[in-house]
Amino acid sequence: MAISLSNSMRGALYTLQQNQQAVQQSQLRLATGKRVGTALDNPNSYFRAASLSSRASNLQSLLDDMNQASQVLQTTSKGMDSIKSLIQIVGKASQAGQSNTLTGTLTTPLKSDAKVVGDVGMTTAKKIQLSVAGGTAVDVVTLGATTTVQDIIDGINTNTTLNPNGSGTAVRAALVGGNLQITSSSGKTVDLKSDDTDTALQKLLGTKTVEGSAVAVAGTAFVDSTRKSLSTQFDEILKQIDQTIQDSSYNGVNLLQGGDLKVTFNESGTSSVTVKSVNYTANGELGIANATHSFISNDDVDVASANLKRAIDKISSQAAIFSSNQTVIQNRTSFTNAMINTLNSGADALTMADQNEESANLLALNTQQQLSQTALSLASQANAAITRLF
Repeated sequence: MAISLSNSMRGALYTLQQNQQAVQQSQLRLATGKRVGTALDNPNSYFRAASLSSRASNLQSLLDDMNQASQVLQTTSKGMDSIKSLIQIVGKASQAGQSNTLTGTLTTPLKSDAKVVGDVGMTTAKKIQLSVAGGTAVDVVTLGATTTVQDIIDGINTNTTLNPNGSGTAVRAALVGGNLQITSSSGKTVDLKSDDTDTALQKLLGTKTVEGSAVAVAGTAFVDSTRKSLSTQFDEILKQIDQTIQDSSYNGVNLLQGGDLKVTFNESGTSSVTVKSVNYTANGELGIANATHSFISNDDVDVASANLKRAIDKISSQAAIFSSNQTVIQNRTSFTNAMINTLNSGADALTMADQNEESANLLALNTQQQLSQTALSLASQANAAITRLF
């Protein structure tokens, strides 16, 4: 059976239904914070906001890549700083650029006035010679019956071939602690030789020198222990330089070992920068050769020092290039971050609800709802008046 409502009741009910829908809409906007939540709310605003949000999302992915690229460059920078520190450490090789010293190891100390033939036990008419850097041997003394240890020392110090700039300036001999000591101020190799027997020469120097050279008449060469140690340290640190280069990798990218880095700045890929890598090794691109001849000669040390300086210059120059790339990436990172904020703000302006306005609307709607309920009640009371006739 159909029930008929009066016009007043139907109008009041319709107003109450419309008001309830408005209340629900305001409550939804307050809950979600959005004025346009679906395309049905406002197709134009919804799709425009979706387009802006989509671009912001794409740029956010690119921004993440830019931040990772910055981390690669920071890792590379730290690696290069570490390499420079290692090169500065290995530069201690320059400390070896001093005189080399060969010292005998006799347990019974020599005396300067000891007769080389009678007291020491070498043979008359035999020669004591020195050669510099593998050159021609120079006679410093021919042993006679009265030749003393001091005569050998003086013969070395005053020899103008060995010391063209003055006595003892290039090669100097002395008696130190009862042992014959010969010093090369240039650091070049110097061989002490004799045409006597090994046994005879060993009575003058000992079977081995302090530096470890076996004493033989064919030539007892300088092998300075300090220089040998520094040359070994030099080579070991070169290995550490190569290891540091290998470890200067971030997320699989190593700009010091041939791994180029491409950074894209926009969605279409038309704006980008490629950071060109280098391929460093100590012996290769950096040009630091291993120690030669145990750094016996100052010439070897000078070559190593020059190589180290060139390597430092090369790293500093490359660091400036990487720094320039880092600046470009950082600038684009800041720009992209600002663009993302602008796009998101634009999308929000199209879809976000005004919380204050929606709160005021809800309060007004609640009041209207109460009034509509009162109107409906009054309309129903008018219809009920007919019952009083019965």
